[in-house]
This record gives sequence, C-alpha cells and structure tokens, in this order.
Amino acid sequence: MHGIENVRSDQSREPGDAELAIATSPQREVEHWLDSPESLRTHAKVLDFWYTALDAHFDNRVEQLLDYDFYDHIQWSDLNRQVLAARHQAPLTYNKIKMALDWIIGTERRTRIDGVVHPRTQDDVEVASVKSELMKYVSDTNRVPWARSMAFKDASIVGLGWTEESVRTNGQGEPVACMHVPWYQMRRDPYSRALDLSDCRFLIRDKFVDLDYAEAMFPDRIELVNRAAQDHFHGDEGWYDEEMDLPQVFRRYDSRGHEVVGRRLHGRVSLDTRCRLRVRLLECWFRKPVAHKRIWGGAFNGDRFDANNPDHAAAHAELMAGKPDTIYSLTDAVAEEMWCAIFTEEGLLSLKRSPYKHGKFPYTPYWCFRRNRDGMEYGVVRGIRDAQEDLNKRMSKLLWALSTNQLLYEDDAIDPDILEDIKQELAKPNGVIRLRPGALSGNRVKIERNLEVAEAQMLLLEFDAAHIHDGSGVNRELLGRETNAQSGRAILAKQQEGSVTTAELFDNYRLGIQISGEKTLSLMEQFITEERQFRIVGERKGLDWRVINRLRLDTLQNVWVVENDITANQADFIVDQQDFRESMRQAAAEQFFEMLGKLPPDIALNLLDLAIDMTDMPIKDEVVQRIRKLNGQSDSGAEETPEELERKERELQAQEQERQLGMRERMAKVGLDEAKQQEILAKVQSLGLKTKGEALNVAELIELLLPLAPAADRLLSTTTPPGEPANAIAA
Repeated sequence: MHGIENVRSDQSREPGDAELAIATSPQREVEHWLDSPESLRTHAKVLDFWYTALDAHFDNRVEQLLDYDFYDHIQWSDLNRQVLAARHQAPLTYNKIKMALDWIIGTERRTRIDGVVHPRTQDDVEVASVKSELMKYVSDTNRVPWARSMAFKDASIVGLGWTEESVRTNGQGEPVACMHVPWYQMRRDPYSRALDLSDCRFLIRDKFVDLDYAEAMFPDRIELVNRAAQDHFHGDEGWYDEEMDLPQVFRRYDSRGHEVVGRRLHGRVSLDTRCRLRVRLLECWFRKPVAHKRIWGGAFNGDRFDANNPDHAAAHAELMAGKPDTIYSLTDAVAEEMWCAIFTEEGLLSLKRSPYKHGKFPYTPYWCFRRNRDGMEYGVVRGIRDAQEDLNKRMSKLLWALSTNQLLYEDDAIDPDILEDIKQELAKPNGVIRLRPGALSGNRVKIERNLEVAEAQMLLLEFDAAHIHDGSGVNRELLGRETNAQSGRAILAKQQEGSVTTAELFDNYRLGIQISGEKTLSLMEQFITEERQFRIVGERKGLDWRVINRLRLDTLQNVWVVENDITANQADFIVDQQDFRESMRQAAAEQFFEMLGKLPPDIALNLLDLAIDMTDMPIKDEVVQRIRKLNGQSDSGAEETPEELERKERELQAQEQERQLGMRERMAKVGLDEAKQQEILAKVQSLGLKTKGEALNVAELIELLLPLAPAADRLLSTTTPPGEPANAIAA
C-alpha cells in the first residue's frame, strides 16, 4: 500500500511533548506512546469509523461484487447451475453487458483529456506555463492517463473509482505520484453526500500485506503486527466476511449476493502446513476539529494565532495592555485538521498530522451514479443486470426447447421394451423409430417439436437485448450496427440519445480529473523544491528542456534569485475544454464538410477553418491558423498582437478608400444616366412637336380636297370591274 508506506516513512521523526512525557515516565518506561490513553481513544475512534463503514457499505458492496462478476462473464450461481444440470440444460452466457461497458470504457480511453495551469496574477504567467509543462511531465512518468482510465472503468461498473495523489519518499521515481487504487480497498463516511468529499469525515483504505513487509514497515510495533497476522487461506473458522483481497476461486456467494464467505482448501493443501501469513492494515484519513484563536486587525486578516510568532506576540501584548486605540482583536474558531492513522483491530501502528498543505484527502473519487436514499454508489451494470440474467436463462431454455422433442403415444402403439432406444433415436436428426402396425394411420403416436415455445422465447430475448442497450445508453446506433432508424437524421438523434444517457458519468469523471489535478499541482508546489531539469515534447518538434528552481546571481542587483521558482506562488489547475464524444464530434464534422461541398466556393473557403477545427488532426491548430491567415481571418478568442492590429488598420483604410472610390463611381454613373435621360426626354418632345406639325398639314390638305370627293366617287364607280362591289376600290 503506497499510502501506508509514505505515512510510515516519517516514523523516524522526533516525538512530540506528549510522546516524550510517556517515554520518560518512570512508571511507563516500556510503554509505546501509541498505547497512551489519548492514543487509545484515537484508536477507538478510527476503529468505530471502520466498523461503521463496514456495516453501512456491506449490502451495496456485495451488489458491486455481482456487478463486476457480470462484467467478467460470471453470471450463473452454483445453485442455478445445479438446477440446469438436473434439467439437462446448458448454462449459456451471452454477455451483452460487457459489450455495452466496453464501448463506454473505450470512449474514455480514445478521448482522454488533460488540464492546463492558469496563473492567479499577471506576474505569474510565465511560471504557470512552466507548471503546465511540469504537470505533463509528471503525468507521463506516473502513467496518470492509465491510472485515471482504470478508475473510470471501476466507476462505470461498480459506481466509484479511486486515484491516490501522494508523495514518494523512497527516492524512486518522481516525488509526486498519482496512482490507481482498487475500488474494493476504499470505504468512506456513509453520511457524506458531496461529490468532492468536502463533507466527508473519514476515508479508510484496507489492504492485506505480507507479515514480513508489515514488520519492516513498523519495527517498533512488531508484537502488535504479529498478533494481527492471520493465515490468509484457511484461518481458525474459515469465514472471511466481505474478503475483497481473496481471488475469485476462494470466494463464493449466491446469485443475489446475500453472503460472502471464503472456501476451505481441503484436499489441496495440508492442514498442518501454514499458508502465507498476511496482515490487514487499515489506513484512516480523518478530519479532526481543533479549537484555536484567530487574530484580526492591521496586517492580520483572520490568521491563526501563533504565540511563537513575534508579530503575533507583539499584537497580543498590545491587546492585553488594554490600549484604547488598539486595532487588534482575537476570536475563537474551530478548524479542521487532516490526520492519518494506520492501525489494526489490535492497536495503532502510526498516527500523524497530514503533511499536505492542501488539507484534503490524498484519494480522489470518480463517481458514476448514487442512490438518493442513502448516497450509495452504483454503476451502469446495476440497471441492466436483471435483463442480462433473464437473457441467459431464456437462451438456455431456447436451446433446450429446440434440442428436445416430446413423444406422445398410446400404450399399444410402441413396444415398451425399445422405449429408451426410441428416445435416443428421436433426438437424432436421422433417427429411425419402429412403431407397431397401424400406429401412424390411427394417429396413436404424436411428436411435439416445441416450436411455439421457442418463438415466444425469441421475442422475450429481443426485449431483454433491447433493454440492455437502451438501459446502458449504448444503443445500436452508437455501436454502428444495423438499426431500424431509416434516415441519417434519425440515426443522429438516436446517437444523441445514447450520449445524453451517459453524460452524468463523463461529467463526474471530469470533476474527478479536476480535483486530482488540483491536488497534484499543490503537491508539486510544496515538494518539488530543488533545482531540476525535465523534458517536454512537442507535437512536431523534438525534445526540449526546462529548468526549474535554478539559483543564480543577479549581477545588476547583486542578489541571488531563483529562476522558474514553482514554490513561490500558487496557480490553478483547469480541465482542458474537450468533448468526450469523439464519435459525435466526428459525425458533426462529417456533416459540416458535406454542407461545405454544397456551398459556393468562396463561402466554403471562408468556413473551412471552422470545419478543420472540428476534427482531431494532430496539427489542426497550425492548419487552422494558416487557413485563417490566407483568408485574412483571425481567432475570435485569441488576443490580437500589435502587428495584427496594424494590419487590420491598414485593411480598414483600404476598405474605406475602396468604398469612397466606389461611391464616386456610382455617383458619376448616376449623373451620366440622368443626362442620357434628359436627352431622351428632349428628343421625345421634339418628335412630338414634329408629329403635331405633320398632322396639321395633313388636316389642311384634307380640308382643301374635301369638295372633290363626289367626283372621285363617280370616277371610281365607272372603273369598277364586273362582279365586284363598287365601294371595294373606295375602301
């Protein structure tokens, strides 16, 4: 247990006043300070925490064991197997739960996210960037992505996963560590409801270690450690209630998990041969309320009063002097201190205050779902376990129904001496059955194939399978399988439905990464104090190096300064903004690219940077930057440089000149059009006057020739051809 090793490594420290008093007492020379009355009260308290957690988590812990067994293909109890064997049915297992959970687990592993460090003040920008690079280096060396993925897997299946953020004191590896902790080793305060454990009173980690390791870790408590050692395979009674450290082969329980016991190894090992001795070590981190004074006024803003601090002592002296113009005051307060106790049921092995400045538990939870009734956690498996169990049973019944036949016959239709042979032949596809004469014609023999029962089982099987997909949120559309959705829009809607169903799990996982990153950053700022060099790796460039906490002499000021001092100030860890649904993001990107193909080329070119930004290309940021540079675009979220501002100013001036030139061209064109219009109007008026003059001349001519009309009519009548009307020519 890494946490226990870290805590135990500080046992060589100097004892406190109470410890010295116990050690130097003439009446108690041989008594250890952890056996003092105060320590015994602390042991009773943490032991009560342990028993409370055992009782509160027992029922749900057994359900969690079943959840993991269903994921691991262990879905039939021994009792059900015996019943099936008596019926000659096969205990079939079609594990659709694992398929659904593997999609959820695989989605997290394909879309792992990280965080960045942001400064708290403007002067800390450069140091915050170095901390971000150091966080990445620590993550790589500690294999943090894999540790978090394992915690996410535990959360998906049983409802809660854990990682440990601590400090290595053995000199091996990086000082700051982040590791996965198996879910079954952790128990928490059952009254806690906050996801960040802010209201949690205690956390207990339970793990078995070999006796020789325990003796090496606690040399001053060897007698107590040996009393706590037990034969791990077969003890005095052979019962191990909720024994999580045993392999599956040494445990058994019924299908509903009402009892968890160990298995005796009779016949496998000799009873007079002791198996490996191990010790159950319990590591309890708990919050301890401590009353103290706070000082206010002047440069103090509620600081915890320390009589050994000269400034505090001077302010306290002024306050006690009763000066009327004093600006200081003392108030009573209660603070929470984080403590760690390592113990067995026999007594304490270690007790110390937490060495971490962040004042939080060194363990980070990753939640899935929680019951509103009692706050107990559960995973995705819990809601689809019954459907999986029903599916297995119906598959066994279906196979049995299709593999067996029923034979109905009258007494005189079959020879009783060959009845057993007939049963065997009936089970064969090419079986031969001998009947008495007239048995078939008289319908005295009937064979039932149970096809109706098989069809009914198939319908219920489909219902169970659909419930497993829908209940887990991993529907067929997310798996990319054949679906009844006809259009692409319908398929996308079903994919969104599945993503929304699993949104709480991924959101809680994001919170866990945030809390874990905050504690890791705090440990870096506290414990990485020496000068050191570490590497950074870019996406397109080779290795680069950073140096932190370097001490150098400033020749101008003649003072020593520390470059990249990561311990000088604090920063904030923020989870990087990234979508967890890679498949959904890819589908949206493909749809966006398809839309661009239908747009005009100039519009598509202006939207190309957004389309590339939606993809997962390794160097997409540089590609987007170049596209925007070619298009004259800029990132709306980035801070503009002076060069960009100057370029924009030039572009605005050019646009203004172009606008004014265009305006003048349009005005000139409008003037030309108006002149042409006036010319056309003048021509129209002139043509109108000319037409009127010609009309007057024609009218005058008609008036002069009007008396000659009768003579013209007579002349025309005499020249009209026969058979034609006289007025035709006139017409």
